Amino acid sequence: MGRSHEARLKEELDAGPDPQVVAAVERLRTQTADQASVGILPFVNMSPEHDNDYFSDGMTEELTNALTHVPGLRVASRTSAFAFKGKQLDLREIGARLGVRSVVEGSVRKVGNRIRITAQLIDAGSGYHIWSQVFERTVHDVFTLQEEISQAIVRALPLTHSRAGGSLVRPPTSLVEAY
Repeated sequence: MGRSHEARLKEELDAGPDPQVVAAVERLRTQTADQASVGILPFVNMSPEHDNDYFSDGMTEELTNALTHVPGLRVASRTSAFAFKGKQLDLREIGARLGVRSVVEGSVRKVGNRIRITAQLIDAGSGYHIWSQVFERTVHDVFTLQEEISQAIVRALPLTHSRAGGSLVRPPTSLVEAY
């Protein structure tokens, strides 16, 4: 019988960074600001009710969609970013795998009709924070909250082209209950 998956994973982690990942990170570091790019990782559900994953995933998807409308910004696809859901990998490696300069990660806490979202923008080359903020609203303000987070991320991104003007989030319905 072969080694366990856990033993192989431990060996890989103990061996240090993969040379291909190191090379990819170095390529990302040399990109210009004109090639701004971001990956939105699935927000972690930290709510007492674990069945609120749909809400966290929906928040991630809406932010991804909103940021695709920013001129000069490349956004990693939802499918690519969601491949990292529940994985505990170094953000520099995730950034390299997604081919992005920045990564957004965050968490969602929902209790009753209150929502608290923490969003963080991380430099994928260094792994250091560029920006972080906590947002708190009621469920009825979810669309306003998505817009506010999207705009804050855009302001924090190193974009040299025009910044997004106007609304980035286009609610699919005005009924929060339906959403």
